[in-house]
Amino acid sequence: MTIKRLYLKILFAFLGILLITILLTIGLFIATAGRCYKSYLDRQTIAKLKIFKVMVQKEVDRHKDLPAEKNPDLIQLLDTCTALFGVKLWMSEPGEHIIFQNFEGPVDFLPDRAHRQVHHDSGITLYHYILKWNKYYAIIPINDRSQGFLLHLFVDTGKTSRHEGLFLMGLLAIGIAATLMLLPTVSYITRRINRLNQSALEFAGGNLSVRTDIKGQDEIAKLGDTFNLMADRLERLVGNTKELTANVSHELRSPLARLRVSKELIRDKLEQGASNDAIMRLLNNMGSDIKDLDTLIEEALALSKMNYQESPLAPETFIFSNFMKSMLDTYLPLLSSNDLVLDLDIRDFGKASQDKALVKSIFTNLMDNAIKYSPPGNTIHVSAGTISPKGLEFSISNPCKPMSQEDLDRLFNPFFRIPGQKAPGTGLGLAIAKKQVRRCKGTIRAEHTGREICLTVYLP
Repeated sequence: MTIKRLYLKILFAFLGILLITILLTIGLFIATAGRCYKSYLDRQTIAKLKIFKVMVQKEVDRHKDLPAEKNPDLIQLLDTCTALFGVKLWMSEPGEHIIFQNFEGPVDFLPDRAHRQVHHDSGITLYHYILKWNKYYAIIPINDRSQGFLLHLFVDTGKTSRHEGLFLMGLLAIGIAATLMLLPTVSYITRRINRLNQSALEFAGGNLSVRTDIKGQDEIAKLGDTFNLMADRLERLVGNTKELTANVSHELRSPLARLRVSKELIRDKLEQGASNDAIMRLLNNMGSDIKDLDTLIEEALALSKMNYQESPLAPETFIFSNFMKSMLDTYLPLLSSNDLVLDLDIRDFGKASQDKALVKSIFTNLMDNAIKYSPPGNTIHVSAGTISPKGLEFSISNPCKPMSQEDLDRLFNPFFRIPGQKAPGTGLGLAIAKKQVRRCKGTIRAEHTGREICLTVYLP
């Protein structure tokens, strides 16, 4: 069965890791602390048996002329031990013939029931029963006359050592406690992921304003911030696309309407037998409208491409003052044909590192805009310099009637035209320039000085 819920996956993974950890801990305990503890019990038991052997040997040596089973002091010592400690004792000859036992019933405490045996230098053999360290069987050799005899002890306190069991129960208790403490964390993680998933579903359903409010500094919070950033950009992109579509549709109506009127007029002129000059004027007007349409579509496509896809920058090092002078040289014929004067203030400050093609496009948009909206007989001021060791700045100023701050703020919006402006244009040039400046990590601003409008670009 495939587990689909993250909550259960995390919980089962933790339980699996916990189980493996418990088993490894038990194995480590048995191999280290458990073995030390058993060795300690062995030493304690052997020490007691050695003392008991000395006591028995002393009684045997006091009555060397008596057989062990008829030695009254030895029998009394064995009975005392049995009464005090509940030990079952018996004696046998080396051939395992029992010569004495202080309890009734068969002697069936055989070593094959034992788990392990411990030998000692004094000849004592100790057998431990499986997992019952309070139950053992010992054989003690005693010297008596010629061949001696074996003293057997069977100790069963009736209490099973529970050290391993208690340790295991403790580990299980710790595991259960850890699992219970994990549940809120797992729930916290999955709850935040579910909130992020719900926000994504709402966004996919068309609610572009939805945002997630996941707090914190962890990976899920960072994922939530990334989602919000993506949602902001997509909402802005969709909004710009809608605005662009609406504005393009609006701007297309005027030249299309003029083309439609020109077509009807040409038809009428042809039916009336009008002169070729009148028809050519109408055709020239249609050519101008078609050119406006081409320009509008080209700039709208450029702006749309910037919204959807940004190619990586290609910075290169170049001398900015030489670059500006070469650009302005190409505009001298156009300035002369429009009866405009160019005033330059270019300061040489060395090399610049930027995407040269983008800088050229920005400058061209601003310069074309200044020439287009400057009446003949006026001056266009161009200045370039630096405001920091690593930044370059240039500005273009041209005559302009006074503008409100609201119009200045809207100057870089797509299709915005200065109220009362009759010069032809699409209103997309400055919008494109602003996006290009942002791609270069720079800023652009517009200000009115009373008689002129000044557009200033700063590029780092």
